[in-house]
Amino acid sequence: MNQSPKQLKSIAESTARLNIWQGAVRSGKTYSSIFRFLQAIRHGIPGDAMIVGVSRESIQRNIVSELCKFVGCPEPSSKNNETKMFGRKIHFVGASDERAVSKIQGSTLAYSYVDEATRIPAPFFKMLLSRLSITGAQLFATCNPEAPRHWLKKDFLDRESDLNLRTWRFTLDDNPSLSEEYKENLKAEYQGHPAWYQRYIKGEWAVAQGLVYDSFDQDNIYDQESYSNPTFYAVGLDYGITNPTAAVLGAINPRQWPQIRIIDTYYFDASQSSRSKTNSELAEDIKKWLEAYPVKTIYVDPSAASFKLELQRLKLPVKDAVNDVLNGIQIVGKFIGGKNLLIKKSCKKLIEELYSYSWDPKAADRGEDRPIKSNDHLSDSLRYLISAFPKGTFGEIDKDLSIAAIRQRAYNENLNDMGFNSEMGYF
Repeated sequence: MNQSPKQLKSIAESTARLNIWQGAVRSGKTYSSIFRFLQAIRHGIPGDAMIVGVSRESIQRNIVSELCKFVGCPEPSSKNNETKMFGRKIHFVGASDERAVSKIQGSTLAYSYVDEATRIPAPFFKMLLSRLSITGAQLFATCNPEAPRHWLKKDFLDRESDLNLRTWRFTLDDNPSLSEEYKENLKAEYQGHPAWYQRYIKGEWAVAQGLVYDSFDQDNIYDQESYSNPTFYAVGLDYGITNPTAAVLGAINPRQWPQIRIIDTYYFDASQSSRSKTNSELAEDIKKWLEAYPVKTIYVDPSAASFKLELQRLKLPVKDAVNDVLNGIQIVGKFIGGKNLLIKKSCKKLIEELYSYSWDPKAADRGEDRPIKSNDHLSDSLRYLISAFPKGTFGEIDKDLSIAAIRQRAYNENLNDMGFNSEMGYF
């Protein structure tokens, strides 16, 4: 692979204790940082190394696979929490929340690599730095920009001159391996999302403000049914005890993938009714609502354990939804922006929610991206549903995942899992 001047510069200059590659998606920062990490673990000081990511699965997908391609070795199983490379023990640690701090207490490290550092909890990151206690120890990390007051920017990147830290900011044009056509397509997919465009295309730290789905418009709404022969139906469901229980029904025709149509909604709000409903009654409602459709899967808020049992009792096909809010919002936003998500005009409550769903300005002041938790139950249901398609978008989502990539994954890897297969005669 040809390396850009900025990639070569960052590799040569990354001799500080803390070395952080920041910037746009697909900008070449991961390639440079992995190359430098390999140099360190092959020729550097003795001691254990650690690779950190949001989850063990994201570590395997984003880092381990690339490491093994570099050195031409077989990938360790994603079930393994450590491996050896160049005679050095390398630990793998997923750090999705602050509880992960306990996983590294007592460790002594020579090197660490952190993938998607902005998504790692601050207490974990600071504990990790204390574990780099061998003389000459180094950290190598990558991140996409987030809110300007994010802890990583405020406590570390903005203090580069005060700390033993070097950082490099990459833009999309710093990756010499990308074609102009690919870059233009990627830019187009982020148009209509000002903060995401600034972050993931221009590599700038920007506030997410205003509407969450600011590209949602009349082109995402349909009236007359012109969708021929949907063969796959699935549901996203947000369960509430004191809050409403809400669900959306999606239909897919594989000939028109990646288009998803929302054809109906369910909504029960006890505060607007004369009485509340039991879990059993709500489950019966859902079963009756769906009786005309061959629904393959109902993706339910994973915290709704008791309600899932009621749905399973009625032989309904239930799976835990992926409840990663920000990744889910990005996936929904790309489907909306690409006009691949269409909602039937009769789904008025859902449409109203999407037109008003907004970022929380108080959270932005804390450096966080968080929607206002109000009038959002159908929006959450939609996120549960869209995040599930295809299988390749489960778990931690690459922020550069394009509609084209989603389509390719669906065609190449996931059609059987989704209920589409060659025996059905579509491909």
